[in-house]
Amino acid sequence: MIDPYIKHVHEAVSYIQSKTKHFAPTVALTLGSGLNTLADLIEPVATIPYADIPHFPIATVPGHEGKMILGILEGVPVVGLKGRKHFYEVARDPHAMDIVTFPVHVAASLGCTLYVATNAAGGLNPKYSVGDLMAIRSHIGLFQPSPLMGVYHDFGSTDFFQPQNTQYDPHLRTMFKKLDPSIHEGIYVAVTGRAYETQAECLMLRAMGADAVGMSTVPEIMVATNRGMKTFAVSMITNAIAKDGTNATNHEEVMAVLNSKTTEEKLYRVFREFFKKLTGAY
Repeated sequence: MIDPYIKHVHEAVSYIQSKTKHFAPTVALTLGSGLNTLADLIEPVATIPYADIPHFPIATVPGHEGKMILGILEGVPVVGLKGRKHFYEVARDPHAMDIVTFPVHVAASLGCTLYVATNAAGGLNPKYSVGDLMAIRSHIGLFQPSPLMGVYHDFGSTDFFQPQNTQYDPHLRTMFKKLDPSIHEGIYVAVTGRAYETQAECLMLRAMGADAVGMSTVPEIMVATNRGMKTFAVSMITNAIAKDGTNATNHEEVMAVLNSKTTEEKLYRVFREFFKKLTGAY
């Protein structure tokens, strides 16, 4: 019996390929809250609204545009995902994580061998400042359901029990950190949302070793690894959580940081250089 989820992934892939002729992306780039402008770096071959792609989850959060851009970024063939589906948007659905990670499966089935995720995050580490970038070294994902629970979707090369020691490629992290002196490397913790963290929760997460906190990325990285892709992820620190754990941020503050000219120029410069260094390798 054919797994209907795998069938849906293949139908989405077939539709995308019908719009892009012989274009074959090798890197998937998911753009988190307010980071859609990075897609301007892509020389487009095709732009497809998520709503047009069969079975593709629609982005509903402000700052997540909901478009797929296929094209060339500094010589690298990419599929750019402008916006993502968060767990909190579909948490009541019995197949929530299958919905959240559907675009990752599509990227893998399109032939991508590297999955790059970006997100906006709160800085738990007191050394972090608003506007800093953090290359994720590892994550804490115990506060969200694992995307590998439930029905096992066998795409032909997926482990049933997935090791997590190969996530966040160390070579790519080292390369990325050299691009700007404000780039850190740290631990990202994913919480459920849709509320920001309390003072007590921030202190607990900091005590657990987390450097930044957000509401995404972890399920995507787990599934990308399971599908055999290398992974890399970056957090943009949009608010600094106080030493006493006070987190007074709101979505408007986060978006204001992401939409600032300083942030935009920094992201453009760093990611352009990063993809230049990927040219020929992917």
